[in-house]
Amino acid sequence: MKKILIIFILPLILLIGAGLGVLFLRLIPGVGPELILGGDPPGMEASESEKPKEDLPPDPFAQSGEQSLYFTMDEFVVNLRSERRKPVFLLLSLSLELPNEAAQGIIEPKEPRIRDAVNIYLSSLTPEALNGFDGIQTMRIEIWKRLRAIIDNDELLTNIQISKLTVK
Repeated sequence: MKKILIIFILPLILLIGAGLGVLFLRLIPGVGPELILGGDPPGMEASESEKPKEDLPPDPFAQSGEQSLYFTMDEFVVNLRSERRKPVFLLLSLSLELPNEAAQGIIEPKEPRIRDAVNIYLSSLTPEALNGFDGIQTMRIEIWKRLRAIIDNDELLTNIQISKLTVK
């Protein structure tokens, strides 16, 4: 009788416990306790049309308008956070795509605030945070969000382009 308990029932109890652990710890995406308890999975409460639109910049390869012009800002040279003995610098050149010349007249006076916000953000980065496409895209999205917060009118800024990016 003890052999049957050890050979069959104990492993069955262990498998059921492991399965419940995976279920409640959500180790498999899309699988959770809702399967047993009922209800919608988390994040599925709102329909796709009701979800707020993320504040993402347009595609960097998007076609610009006929009257669009580029406002190239002076280069940013920022000391990145690092544990290295020698400082690590970031050299960044940023171009703002504007819909027309009137927008440039509105954005030029705000350039010091834009530079300040971008410098503060960039100085919080590490060299590892800028590795690869994902790091650069994340930086572009964060700069876009800061620019949109400073430039109140959503119509004034069409896109941003990173002209030069060097980490030394």
